[in-house]
Amino acid sequence: MSQLSLFAKKSFLGFNKGAAILLIALPIFFHIQVVHAQAENNVVIKSANNDVLETVIVTATRTAESADNVPLNISQIGSQELQEINAVHIQQVLARVPGVTTQRGNGQESLPGIRSAVQTGAGACGSVLVLEDAIPVRGPAFCNVNELFDTHFENAESIEVTRGPGTAFFGSNALTGMVNVNLATQGPNYISMEAGSNEYMRLQSAYNLSTQSRNRIALSLTHDGGYRDDAGFEQYKLSWRHAQGDIDNGFNAGLTITSLDQQTAGFIVGENAYQDKRLARQNLDPEAFRYTRSIRAWGRWHRQLNDTQQLQLTSYVRSSDMDFRMHFLPGDPLEQNAQTGVGWQSALTTEHSNNFTSVVGIDGDWSDGELRQSQENPTSGSPFLVATIPAGIQYDYAVVAKQLAAFSHVRWTPNDRWQVIAGIRGERLDYEYDNLTLDGRTRDDGTDCGFGGCRYSRPADRDDTFTDWSTKLQVRYQVNDQWQTYVAASESARAPQATELYRLQREQQVADLDSVTADNLEIGVVYESDTLSLNASIYRLDLNNVIIRDSDFFSVDGNATESEGLEFAADWSINTEWSLQLNGTYAEHKYASDQIIDGSSVRGLFVDTAPKTAGSLRLRFAPNDRYSVTAELQHEASYFLEPTNAFEYAGHEIVNLYARKQLNAQWTLSARLLNVLDARYAKRADYTSFTQQRYFPGEPRTFFISARREF
Repeated sequence: MSQLSLFAKKSFLGFNKGAAILLIALPIFFHIQVVHAQAENNVVIKSANNDVLETVIVTATRTAESADNVPLNISQIGSQELQEINAVHIQQVLARVPGVTTQRGNGQESLPGIRSAVQTGAGACGSVLVLEDAIPVRGPAFCNVNELFDTHFENAESIEVTRGPGTAFFGSNALTGMVNVNLATQGPNYISMEAGSNEYMRLQSAYNLSTQSRNRIALSLTHDGGYRDDAGFEQYKLSWRHAQGDIDNGFNAGLTITSLDQQTAGFIVGENAYQDKRLARQNLDPEAFRYTRSIRAWGRWHRQLNDTQQLQLTSYVRSSDMDFRMHFLPGDPLEQNAQTGVGWQSALTTEHSNNFTSVVGIDGDWSDGELRQSQENPTSGSPFLVATIPAGIQYDYAVVAKQLAAFSHVRWTPNDRWQVIAGIRGERLDYEYDNLTLDGRTRDDGTDCGFGGCRYSRPADRDDTFTDWSTKLQVRYQVNDQWQTYVAASESARAPQATELYRLQREQQVADLDSVTADNLEIGVVYESDTLSLNASIYRLDLNNVIIRDSDFFSVDGNATESEGLEFAADWSINTEWSLQLNGTYAEHKYASDQIIDGSSVRGLFVDTAPKTAGSLRLRFAPNDRYSVTAELQHEASYFLEPTNAFEYAGHEIVNLYARKQLNAQWTLSARLLNVLDARYAKRADYTSFTQQRYFPGEPRTFFISARREF
């Protein structure tokens, strides 16, 4: 980036913070109250004859807002498209969103990537905030890189993705983006039965418990035999949603319960090993597994205080636990982790005038987490591994995390053409860490390991505190009835995760880490007509103080990356029967600090697992409301496997087909043929000095058919 553009970026970010503080301070100074536009988590506003009148977004402000009043870097997949995809894995949905490169692992596992490389490591999950009905799925200190499988995405009414740092309504862990799964409070009663390749079976159902109120329960039961040996899973999800009242006064509530019992297949090793059909089906870690359970419940009250003010309060409880065999580590240790938490969200809104609205609130979250890592059998391998990784307890600790945050958000529409959205959030996160086993890097009986000490290091009890600020400013200009343009700047932060602070290795006894921060600047255009919609943006996203595990196996901060990219999504109705959808990303992600790998700095090199281009093209034929066929091409470009850019994955293209036929008012048949051309590809590729190239092989050609009956 030129010096001029760098200066412009810094100047705009500085103006962003100052303008946000000024705009927000005014309504707080005169009136610390709020209104909120709509209480239900509906995806669309409908007329009496069920025609769609207006698309609404939940993620921007935690309530259903008109798409005309929210930041324009939010993408939404609606109910019709979700039914067509009928996803086995949520990555199949996110692949249709520009800027997203989430990669699948085995079974229901995944790694997140929004406007960044695919994130790995202890704090990877801290970059993308996962929400269900605008409530975080995990506590701020205890995110899990795979936590998308704890959402009931199979029954979603919509899935929203925020590209870039989150809004003032969401804090830590919304560093580069957010994924919000919205569940319905009403809809048709149905039961769906599905079968597919590799012994896949799924039963889904949703039922309105009352015809007088919005009170809905949904169930998903899934069995997958797996396309690799001993690598299937069973997953059960139950959700309930309730809504009563109206726009002014009402109450919403929800409950989600999930369970996943998965046999896990790990990497296959060797250059281009994914191209070997026989090897791609093998499971070299048949003892690996993942067993996880979660439950979340919440209630949301909203009340009109007077003509211009409305109060919203949300309280929630959540609990999750997971056991899994860490097949990717020497000795195959067992990790057992659990988190229990409670929290609240508040929003007090004031409609100061027809063109100026402000929101302020205070949020809190208390979470109690624990983690235990143990190894049953002696490590095999080199004398060094055998001596430094003994059997027994390797980690055993508990952490209490307390988060308190205050925020303010304003929307100013001075006339029909201009709109300004600004927000600021400050939050404090306190950790109380308690080591439940011996301090230091000894065996669990206190004896020393050879070669200078054991690999795993357990710090002594300690407390840590992090205070962070996030700001956002967007200016939108309506050029005419069809075109609008916008410029947006935001700054966000995430506190270190508990695993980054307290799961240390080798000689490190204390991880002195500060929060990771993100600076984002983007410019975009939006076009809407009767036949064509287009959303395109260019952005610059800098991650600062990035936390990594260095070559000495220490958790350290102070690293940085720079990302510049173009994102676009287009939907063209060619005629009444044919339509074309296209989404894509071109981005360059580079190291911007002097991280030393193999004796050399990687500054200026490309970040690993960061394809330059990715996207999908879909051609849909729908001669009427009862029948449709969609052909899809998915593309992911080549990417480097490690920081020195010495090894590379070639990338891939996948072709999918979707068909749907409504037989009558009750019955609908649908079918999906995925990877039509039976391409040999890798869902994920990376490199380690111990294994060289390694891959999660992609599924071969698979077929699914389902029958749905509404009643």
